[in-house]
Amino acid sequence: MDSVSAALVFHSSIYLCAMAHHGVSGLVGKIVTELEVNCNADEFYKILKRDEDVPRAVSDLFPPVKIAKGDGLVSGCIKEWDCVLADGKAMSGKEETTHNDETRTLRHRELEGDLMKDYKKFDSIIEVNPKPNGHGSIVTWSIEYEKMNEDSPAPFAYLASFHQNVVEVDSHLCLSE
Repeated sequence: MDSVSAALVFHSSIYLCAMAHHGVSGLVGKIVTELEVNCNADEFYKILKRDEDVPRAVSDLFPPVKIAKGDGLVSGCIKEWDCVLADGKAMSGKEETTHNDETRTLRHRELEGDLMKDYKKFDSIIEVNPKPNGHGSIVTWSIEYEKMNEDSPAPFAYLASFHQNVVEVDSHLCLSE
């Protein structure tokens, strides 16, 4: 495990342990991690919000997303997706995506697919905020989940993929500015 992945797991482990200490059952949890990017918060949020832009930025990880219901830019649309995780594992799913442009927040609630084999609930929340010094952004990614049973893994495996996606989108966006 490289130092960035280790730092992400460590940061997320602290948050998960803190939640467990406060009485959250072993089946329910939340992990949170943050990454700094060089790009403007509004532009970074915009590329994450637009279904056709993420696959362009990280085409080796995400083929084009299919809109199953609604308009891809309207909060509440249903999307079908395929992806390849950082460890090479292929996955697919169906999700409802909601967003709040004021807070630059996206919420992806899984409805069907590979994630639902291990989780009753799996919500991925991405929030993009400007850095206090005015240059770049802070991307906060949270997973709120409920495991199917005690044998289901906590979703730490998705942190490396998140990091890879954010770095590649940041690189793509900054190159195209």
